[in-house]
Amino acid sequence: MARRSRIRMEEEETELNMTPMLDVVFILLIFFIVTSVFVKTPGIDPAKPEAATDVAWNPTILVAVNNLNEIWIDKQPYDLNEIRPIIQGMKDENAKATAIIIGDKDAEVGTVMQVQDMMQAMNITTRVSTE
Repeated sequence: MARRSRIRMEEEETELNMTPMLDVVFILLIFFIVTSVFVKTPGIDPAKPEAATDVAWNPTILVAVNNLNEIWIDKQPYDLNEIRPIIQGMKDENAKATAIIIGDKDAEVGTVMQVQDMMQAMNITTRVSTE
């Protein structure tokens, strides 16, 4: 009498490996964090002077000068001699930084021009905001 042995094969449980998908998600997250540009608001909203022409501009650095000739960057007031390292730090974060100066219509033109000259000396493309 011949015996037949039955080998019972257990069903293999298939499991989905999530590790490669998580790797891709984390790489995309890191990419978007590193390439994103954050615009820091100056903290005040001065009354802008009027202009005959207007061009849309999306700057990465915002600087405001109010009617008391205070220079506002990232919701903090500064003197003219204090802003160079702050602006340099912003430029170091983004090498292609562009800037806009929001000058109050009652602010001294000399203060706005000094800020603009300082930024242009640092190779930052700068414009003055108007309405």
